[in-house]
Amino acid sequence: MFICNFKLNLKKILIACIIIAIAIVLLIEGTKFIKSTSINNFDYVLTEENFTDYLKSIHDDIPNNIGKTIKLSGFVFTLPDFKINNFVCGRNMILDNEEKVVGFLCEYEKTSELLENEWVEITGTIIHGYYMTDMPVIKIESLKKITAPANTYVNPPKDLV
Repeated sequence: MFICNFKLNLKKILIACIIIAIAIVLLIEGTKFIKSTSINNFDYVLTEENFTDYLKSIHDDIPNNIGKTIKLSGFVFTLPDFKINNFVCGRNMILDNEEKVVGFLCEYEKTSELLENEWVEITGTIIHGYYMTDMPVIKIESLKKITAPANTYVNPPKDLV
């Protein structure tokens, strides 16, 4: 006959269970955090609803927005006097019964490969720029061509309505 004598230390078992539980929680939450920061880690994400409000607030406070990250979509708009690597990522807006293009001046090395009025989704960093006056410019880090949304218009900023 074989006899085995075990002495269980409940305090050590409890500590081991707590450590394992903490490790599992950290693993699960850490994975969620990494996914969320790699996908949505932008200072500004412009949508149809907030487009002009963010546009105005960034233009009104350029120094405090330099270096911030941004994601938006709009159509490619250029003017003859733009630099070769500049375009506006814009949206249409109606103000005082007049249609206007509103958006951000962008700096992109492959601007020549884009078509006028082509829809793009861009991400980038806000830098200080100049076009007739000081202004924020988006230095594009990624650009994806997209189809135009059902509504290509944005509302004026809330303080102008």
